[in-house]
Amino acid sequence: MIIANKVIISLGMLLFIFTLSACKQTEQPYEPVNLENELSHEKITLENEQQNITYSFKNTKTGQEFNIIHAYMLYEKYFETVKNNPDESPYELYQQGIIEPVYDACFKDAEYYKFSLFQWTPEESEFNSILNQIESMDKEHMNKLIEESLVKSSDILSSDKKTTVCVFPENEKFPSDMITFGTGKITVFLSELNNYFKLSELDNYNKSGISHEYHHSVWFEKHYTEDYFMTVLDNIILEGSAVMFETFVYPEINSTDYVLDESFNKEYWSMIETYLESSGTNEFILGGSKGLPDYYGYSEGYKMIRSYLNLHPDATVEEWTSKSPREIFEEGNYMANYE
Repeated sequence: MIIANKVIISLGMLLFIFTLSACKQTEQPYEPVNLENELSHEKITLENEQQNITYSFKNTKTGQEFNIIHAYMLYEKYFETVKNNPDESPYELYQQGIIEPVYDACFKDAEYYKFSLFQWTPEESEFNSILNQIESMDKEHMNKLIEESLVKSSDILSSDKKTTVCVFPENEKFPSDMITFGTGKITVFLSELNNYFKLSELDNYNKSGISHEYHHSVWFEKHYTEDYFMTVLDNIILEGSAVMFETFVYPEINSTDYVLDESFNKEYWSMIETYLESSGTNEFILGGSKGLPDYYGYSEGYKMIRSYLNLHPDATVEEWTSKSPREIFEEGNYMANYE
């Protein structure tokens, strides 16, 4: 996630409702419908759409596989379909035109996938601005940028899982620019930052963000299960370790300048210490409210990882990523900073 907007969220599960309608038989002779052929045609169409919007590559050193899904390329056709079918539900058309072609690659089996994709359905008043975003995108440049970040990241921390980055238009209904929904499932939203960042600055911003999300992906692979209870400490370590990982991948362009507060403020710490084993809340992670500074959880999490590494300087990225948050906290003797 890009630091300015990173949020761990939990929303309602997506419900897909498929309605099959049967045609009433008439007395007139008719040609029987071959459902198998229809389904095969739909499958071929879906596969063709997936190929047109997909860029695949491997890390040549490790063999790890990656996909970039340019989901934003589906939107122009979707907008036309909505305008040509005013009596149809835009939510159902969104499901058919946008979600179904990318669902398996972008969302299926994602461990932390707990929200409704219908909330992403754009209003018709947004169509033109989204089209303008899409027209400004350089697909080849984006592939190069994301590929570089993923290869550099996997050189340092490899995985046996295929990792997919799905690129959607900017979505004001969704409170982050990048998010990882589970192992190998990263989603990026085209950002309004395109409007006021220089290209080189935006590239650096996005590359470090992709490396941040890649670490989340591997962290989920190593830790998250269906019954995993995400505590405040878990969320702090999750974000802090991803920020630390950025410093390994991109030492000169990582997010520590945005989030790191070198001080150990006892007043701030007292506000969250008793909640470390409680369910994670954004106010502790993002800060900026209830007297906490912006990005407080990111900063504390980064310092927790650093405290651990100061006492275990030979620990590899693989080793400290595999450690539980409680182990990082205790074996790093983090509480000594507040005595």
